[in-house]
Amino acid sequence: MAGEPAPLPAPLLAALSDRDEVLVTSRAGTRTGTVPMAFAIAPPGVLYLLTSAFSRKAGRWESDPWVRLTVPGTGDSVEGTVRRLTADEIDAPAEEAVLARFPDAGAATPEALRQLLATGTHRLFRVEAAPAGPPDSAPPAASR
Repeated sequence: MAGEPAPLPAPLLAALSDRDEVLVTSRAGTRTGTVPMAFAIAPPGVLYLLTSAFSRKAGRWESDPWVRLTVPGTGDSVEGTVRRLTADEIDAPAEEAVLARFPDAGAATPEALRQLLATGTHRLFRVEAAPAGPPDSAPPAASR
């Protein structure tokens, strides 16, 4: 596992507890884009996103780790950072949460999840709370 993840704030996690999607805003140069995403949450309060490796968002998240998570229909949001995980970096709680949430994406067993990541068809991202202090660069004004 790659370092201890920084948990997201408890109020955001509580607001997401009965939701199927979270809105994920990310940057691409001077623009931002927001997409609804299915997610999994594992202890200690870290959110996981599984997506096609060929999606634009996967490329954005790898080039700029800043994201804003927003609970749909509310003003509840938090900034965080994403980190791509390899099959070898997934711990047991994360694996259990991802398998429970994404069986229709082909991740129905631990072996299938690892195969998706190893072959490069999918990418798994861990979203953690943003570090305290000023960000490296402020997010640009919202756009779609």
